[in-house]
Amino acid sequence: MFEINYAIVQNEYDDFTGEDGYLQIKINNYQFGEIYPEELYDIMPTVSLCDWMERLIRVCKYLETYDYVALSDVDSYNGWIEFKRMAQNVLISIVRAAKKNGTQDIELSLEDPVVSEWADQAVSYSEFKKELCDKAGEYLKFLIAHNADDKMFKDFRRKYEIFLQNR
Repeated sequence: MFEINYAIVQNEYDDFTGEDGYLQIKINNYQFGEIYPEELYDIMPTVSLCDWMERLIRVCKYLETYDYVALSDVDSYNGWIEFKRMAQNVLISIVRAAKKNGTQDIELSLEDPVVSEWADQAVSYSEFKKELCDKAGEYLKFLIAHNADDKMFKDFRRKYEIFLQNR
């Protein structure tokens, strides 16, 4: 099972409506990230939903070509989500590895990753891709509805639409 959940948190400091919130990824019996109840929205720190969705789309695209992709948890100094393509499946792990100068948000290899919280949770690539397309599409519709002409998310929209063409 692969599931992406998110909650949009409105904030007066956001560049556009829907920019920030909470993201949670569930893989089998494990999860990465938290969705907090509304009464905690002003207390708990948020993440850039736009950045996370865009980066997950890039991970999915890379997995069409590469067998290994690591996505940086930008809120952690050494945290990564590791994706390994094995035939029709993707093995997903939370790992720790050094982030050296020049490290990108997505890497195609990591030096000496160490399993952190959980490892090698298998989901089918088709399920992974479908869930990502569905949730990113839902999120994009929200952004369009609330930010009709805002330029801050147009790049995300373009990348998502290209991704959908190759679905």
